[in-house]
Formats: sequence, C-alpha cells, structure tokens
Amino acid sequence: MTADITGGKLDKYVIYEDGRVIVLNKPAGISMHGKNPQDEAETVESIFRSKLAKNDSTRGGIVHRLDKDTSGVVIMAKTEPELEFLQSQFANREVDKKYVALVWGHLKHPRARIELPIKRSTKAPNRMSIDANGKMSISDYEVISEYLNFSLLRFTIHTGRTHQIRVQLAHMGHPVVGDRLYGGRPTPKGLSRQFLHAELLALKLGESEERTTFRAPLPDDLKNYMDTIDA
Repeated sequence: MTADITGGKLDKYVIYEDGRVIVLNKPAGISMHGKNPQDEAETVESIFRSKLAKNDSTRGGIVHRLDKDTSGVVIMAKTEPELEFLQSQFANREVDKKYVALVWGHLKHPRARIELPIKRSTKAPNRMSIDANGKMSISDYEVISEYLNFSLLRFTIHTGRTHQIRVQLAHMGHPVVGDRLYGGRPTPKGLSRQFLHAELLALKLGESEERTTFRAPLPDDLKNYMDTIDA
C-alpha cells in the first residue's frame, strides 16, 4: 500500500485528532517533510501544514519521523507548547516505540538488545553507518516467527537515530527485506518496499500523567506479502 495522496488527501489515515495533536497511520510512499524550503514535493507536513505548529517551517509540527518507505504511527503537534512537550518526551526516552520488521535469515538469539554507535557515512551522505565515533543506538528485539528464508521481528527502540533499525540489522547480517539502501539484495517479488512498520506509539498528551497508546495494524501490502512466503 502506497500513499493515497490524490488531491492531498491523507484524512483516512488519521488515527486520532484533537486540538493539540494529529496521530497518523502513515502509509509508505510519502516523506514526512521536505528537504528544504524550496522542495515542492507533497509530504505529510505539507498536507497538514495549515493545522500544525510552526507552519512556516519545512518540518512544521513534525515531532519525529518515519522513513518514506516505512509505514506506521506518527504524531504531529498543532500547538507550540504541545510540540515542545512531545519533543521533550522523545529526547528523554519517555516514549514507547515498537516496530515490526521482516528480515533475511534467522537470528542467533530469540531476543536480545542491540547497542551500536551510528554515524552518517562520509562516503555516502544519504547512508548511516556503524562507527565508533557515532551516537549510541539502542534497540531490543524479539523473534515473532521464523520462515524458510526470513524472520519476523518486533523491535522496541530506545533511541531515535536515523535509519536505526535498518542499519543495525544490516550490520548484523540480517537486513530488512526490501531495503534498497542497506539490504544488499534484490527486493523479492510481491514486495514493493522495505518491510518495516511502526505498530505502536505510547506517550503523554497535553501534560497528562498517563500515557496514551496508539496502534497501527500491519498494512495490506505487508500482510499480503506474508501470505506468499514459505514456512
């Protein structure tokens, strides 16, 4: 499933909205925001710009990001106080973030923590790499199920480094299936993008003391691909 943005429509992907936030089940195929003010490509930020905080910025009220070809839950702020409140939770690692990924091969351990330093590559600026001088990235994974050539994993990420899950898994020799940047293998027939989905986001809203949890089910394109692989 790629983004249905004909006429700038993403309304059907909105999970929740109130006076402070918009929570979106972002489809694959659309970027969160433009690369610079001159970028005229349609993005999540440009579509919702009139509702978001700091709408004179290319990032508007975008609190965090998903890659263009990653689907799932994202939250955006409609007011500047809410933007600052949400950003502080992400910065202080107070947000629960869970992802589902299909990877090549079978991992040695059914569950483990991954701690690796990540830095932008000096050879290819669009890529991140494992580098001793980078910032530490921390993820926990568990194996949900195994197939002939693949494993389905659930990730809980504790840091928000660019391309974190994709870089960690590629470094381990188990890249995300369909990842054209880090996968090192052709995208399998029947899959049009990387198999990575943000399924859960839990955080506080409006200075509440209780967390609110938002979930996004696996989209149809990924569910349909799962039906084609061998056990």
